[in-house]
Amino acid sequence: MESIRLYESILDNIRDAVYVLDDKGNFIFVNSSYVKMLNLSREELLKFNVHDFLETKQIDTCLADVVYSQKRRLVSFQDIYDTLYKGRGNFRTIIALTPLLDDVGNVKNIVSVIRRLEELTEDYNEASMKNAVSKVSLRAQMYASAEDGDIVAEDPKTIEILNLANNIAQAESNVLLSGESGTGKEVIAQYIHKHSARRGHPFVVINCASLPESLLEAELFGYEKGAFTGASSGGKLGQFEMADKGTLFLDEINSLPFNLQGKLLRAIETKTILRIGSTKPCAVDFRLLAATNERLDDLVAERQFRADLYYRLNVIPITIPPLRERKEDILPLAFSFLKHYCKKNSKTKSFSPQMLNKMKEHDWPGNVRELKNFVERAVVMSFDDTIEIHDIAAVASPVGKAKPLFTPDTDPILEDMMQRGVSLDDYLAECERRYVERALQVHKSSYAAARVLNTSQSSVMRRKKKYGI
Repeated sequence: MESIRLYESILDNIRDAVYVLDDKGNFIFVNSSYVKMLNLSREELLKFNVHDFLETKQIDTCLADVVYSQKRRLVSFQDIYDTLYKGRGNFRTIIALTPLLDDVGNVKNIVSVIRRLEELTEDYNEASMKNAVSKVSLRAQMYASAEDGDIVAEDPKTIEILNLANNIAQAESNVLLSGESGTGKEVIAQYIHKHSARRGHPFVVINCASLPESLLEAELFGYEKGAFTGASSGGKLGQFEMADKGTLFLDEINSLPFNLQGKLLRAIETKTILRIGSTKPCAVDFRLLAATNERLDDLVAERQFRADLYYRLNVIPITIPPLRERKEDILPLAFSFLKHYCKKNSKTKSFSPQMLNKMKEHDWPGNVRELKNFVERAVVMSFDDTIEIHDIAAVASPVGKAKPLFTPDTDPILEDMMQRGVSLDDYLAECERRYVERALQVHKSSYAAARVLNTSQSSVMRRKKKYGI
């Protein structure tokens, strides 16, 4: 008896749902996970025969009958419908039924192990990620911990960059981050700031390519009241003053107009700035980090960038390789983005093994930004829980190279669906489900969702019930 209680305790504490049938289909054991899955008490379930679920249309096929007749193990998908006990919702499971035979070869018992499909997807994602990424040093793991936001450091080149960033974080020297667009220069700049003595003070970012020259000077240095037509009556603080005691990050500094470069150089050297319309210098205490997606030494040679400013900025150079040169980061980044966008869109998705290989082989000319956009599109646009896209380039290519996504001859997702034989009815039903689900997520009540969808509240509720939303 002690050993029986031990076995029951073990089965009662595993994640998989387990039940045991006798030779007539009666339930003689159910574990806690099965009780939780069906939202029924153990006492109720032990009164059931497996055919009761068929009669109440909670299942459409009794797989146990196949095992009883064929006397062999069976693994299959099984849909569980919410026809008897409302509120649980419909869901799909994968079930493995194993017969236990008596001395003459008849089925004495059936042991069934069940897992909801979304739980399998979660386990698959976790296992795939652990299998796909290399083990890194404890130090690198410390640097890439959760407090650092979106930093993923699995490739040795990225780990080396984080090591360098960590070493120079406590210094006050200027840092020049170089790399292609989308490689994560701002992420590294934020990392340096967070690990510096200035981390309790502002991290101020300005993109030098985002503003016209006339506004950029005012944005950087600020202005006094009445300095020019349209100026605020109270004047305006510049980014240098906003970054006082903190860090100022100048992104795309290669786009800084030539006539502002001298004023920036003076601010760096003297740690003072002069507002537009003012004659009184203002002292500021800041650390400067800058980033460029072009080679500044080439711009110096072409007389488009001041040599003296270049040498002032380039005290500690950090070059961030493109994603195609740090392949070991691709899958960990993809899984990180997948988790983020699945949570954001209330989805449960996974990448197929073939998809993982394709992502790692792709060059990602838009780097991390392109990969992030691709994963978001894949989560939102794919209809299956398993993401499989044959033509990554068609979906992921950056602006200027991308093909139209929603035309019949170029949409790889639609092409995949046709190859798998997804019917028009299934496609339209999925579109309807997603539209109603999204309206309910955003607007919370069925009445508000109905107004937005220009339909009746009862229509929304029918579809909510139909799709198990």
